[in-house]
Amino acid sequence: MTWIRLLLAVFVLPAVVIGVMVGSALSAPAQADTVTRQLLLQDTDFQFTSFTCLNDACSLALVSIVGDATSNLSPGTTGSFTADLIVDFSPGGDCNIVDEPGIFTFDNGTIFTHSHHEDCKTQGLRIDTPFQVTAGTGAFSGATGSGSEFGAVSADSAHNPVIYVGTISF
Repeated sequence: MTWIRLLLAVFVLPAVVIGVMVGSALSAPAQADTVTRQLLLQDTDFQFTSFTCLNDACSLALVSIVGDATSNLSPGTTGSFTADLIVDFSPGGDCNIVDEPGIFTFDNGTIFTHSHHEDCKTQGLRIDTPFQVTAGTGAFSGATGSGSEFGAVSADSAHNPVIYVGTISF
């Protein structure tokens, strides 16, 4: 029994401890360079470039938009914003449901966003919804994050910006 305890104390336990430490170090994600920052994105002066009905009643449509973009992470430059929206007009009246994957492109990289929201033409904000940062390239490689998207945008006021405020990690 003493030999077994001695064998455990001298060989087995140190080997297990070292194995756990090495395994943890190798499987841990590399987060040393990841930093969380404030994020401010704006898409402005956008144009609807296409509209395609996805059903016979045209209550579901694919709508493409392009516009200018600005960001606090690319100061002094104007980038571009593009999105292919799926718009569901079935709520009726002045309301619609939008699935919105967005792409903000700047000289130093691209930020991909996504939101899903119901919009109704009321006084104040037409868009007021959470959004997610789903990916990034260039300086924003591996980006994740979230925040709030809002705007008073309607078909007759496309000059109003849609603003995204939140945090981003990359």
